Amino acid sequence: MMPFGDLRRGDYDDNRMSPLSGGLRSLILSGAFEFNFLKAPIVFLTFIVAPALLAGVALALAITYGRLFLHAKSMAGSSPVLGLVFAALLLGLALWLGRPLLRLAFDSVQQLHYVLIFPIFVAVRELLRKIAEQFYGRSITPSQVARGRRIGSILAALIFAGAGLALLFAVWSSFGPQVLDAARIHPRAVVKAALINAAIVFGFSTAVASLFWLAQEVTLTGLIVDWTPQPLNERSPEIRIAHLSDLHIVGERYGYRMEAGTLGPRGNECIVRALRQLEALQAHQPVDRVLVTGDITDAGTRAEWAEFIDLLRDYPKLRRRLSFVPGNHDVNVVDRTNPGRMDLPWSASQSLRKLRTLFALDMVQGDRAFIVDRTSGRLGPSLHDYLREDGRAERLRSLAEEGSVRGRWEMKKVWDSIFPLVEPAQESRGYGVILLDSNARTHFSLTNAIGFITPAQLRAMKSVLQNCPDCPWIIALHHQVVEYPVPCISLMDRISLALVNASDVAAAIGPYASRIVVLHGHRHRDWIGACGGIVLCSAPSAALGSQSGEKYQGSFFVHNFILGPGGNIRLARTERVNIAGEKRESEPFQKTA
Repeated sequence: MMPFGDLRRGDYDDNRMSPLSGGLRSLILSGAFEFNFLKAPIVFLTFIVAPALLAGVALALAITYGRLFLHAKSMAGSSPVLGLVFAALLLGLALWLGRPLLRLAFDSVQQLHYVLIFPIFVAVRELLRKIAEQFYGRSITPSQVARGRRIGSILAALIFAGAGLALLFAVWSSFGPQVLDAARIHPRAVVKAALINAAIVFGFSTAVASLFWLAQEVTLTGLIVDWTPQPLNERSPEIRIAHLSDLHIVGERYGYRMEAGTLGPRGNECIVRALRQLEALQAHQPVDRVLVTGDITDAGTRAEWAEFIDLLRDYPKLRRRLSFVPGNHDVNVVDRTNPGRMDLPWSASQSLRKLRTLFALDMVQGDRAFIVDRTSGRLGPSLHDYLREDGRAERLRSLAEEGSVRGRWEMKKVWDSIFPLVEPAQESRGYGVILLDSNARTHFSLTNAIGFITPAQLRAMKSVLQNCPDCPWIIALHHQVVEYPVPCISLMDRISLALVNASDVAAAIGPYASRIVVLHGHRHRDWIGACGGIVLCSAPSAALGSQSGEKYQGSFFVHNFILGPGGNIRLARTERVNIAGEKRESEPFQKTA
């Protein structure tokens, strides 16, 4: 009897999170109907209202303290001893409580910017950039693309600076800064004063941040151009790096990836082929290292990570050379079947996704990746040793087994502490690798792809670069640092897939451009370019191919880098290895973007 269906070929349920099946509008509409309206206000209160209240209370306390201190000084005229004693007590209280309070207030303002201002700023900036590019027409040149984008960035910064100043002056003129009156303290008055002060702080900080972004845009130089091979000294040391990205491993034999749905490849055979081709390369032209720039899994599930580890067990030589960074699909996809589902900030779900990533990091590269000591800026223990110190392993196991609160809290502290991971240069290798986590904190599947690198990570990365002045570095992260110099990229991709503080990252690595190459994935584009002397290598998806080439024809790069004097590193040549079929040959890289 002829079967009327095949369960192996998937069905509509495999396309629910795919923007290709019903379009992005259909995906957003589905998310709106499935949106949890109970969790949404809780998340809003946690990430918007609570930080605003903390910032407002801090300003009120600072103003109140200032008035008390001035009163103490005025008392010194009539009663010097009492005035001095009162001033000394206030000064001691400020030294004891002031620094933690200022840190808490600063963190609260930062939280507001990360969650609210940065994403909106990126959306406005990219919209203005797109409009500016349209004025040049279809025959737009790379220099005109760069000019249009700079104009859009400057206009966005000026708009936000003006909006911040307008908010500041409107609230200041209507209410003025609020103080806490000890004689009339009650919850409603405290909340009102805190919100008014928060608006003042919010307006001022937005204006300052916008002017800072404007200064960065004006001072950062360098046209984004496509990479072209240049004559190099063949006698210089050369290294070969295999660069894979966006494996999107699924946990089922017949599973489909959420982005492509049933239009894309089924199961993990494409990744098995990639590993086979890497193993074949090792036999003839060995690679020094294999770097995978994120999205190892499709949704960060336990089964997907188990599949990844099982695959690597069959290729032990590759596993010893492989390092990876987490991608948004590894830690930020809440539910691959429900675009409207949210995670509460204290729920176990995101902690478990990070824990699974941490388990894999430890198993694959834990003995050769080191933590940066945030106090000294020097390298501390290896990831393997760090996770087993001070009872961390026991607390993290309690998260895995019970979803315990102490395990979730430990996971947050560990995750914030371990990045950037650093694999330092060795005698056999004259270069080091810095592994960044570029995933923004998000608890909503539809916003999972936005990137952000914390200031603490950037400071630690800069300290590593400063402490090793003659060492070349490969920096690996998931999100792109610059927008591709292609005017036809959709506005949705520019906004929803952006690294929102990319200018901060570019400013951090700019002074070390000759000693750095950057490898990333995320956008599924095979593009290699340069900006301000920094070589940027964007890898296609090993499973889903390239958005700028043939989709669903997986591929990866093998880069040859030349190490020069003074820590200089340059890209000599590169080749794309196609993995759509087991017998496809590698071919020289040609720009398709």
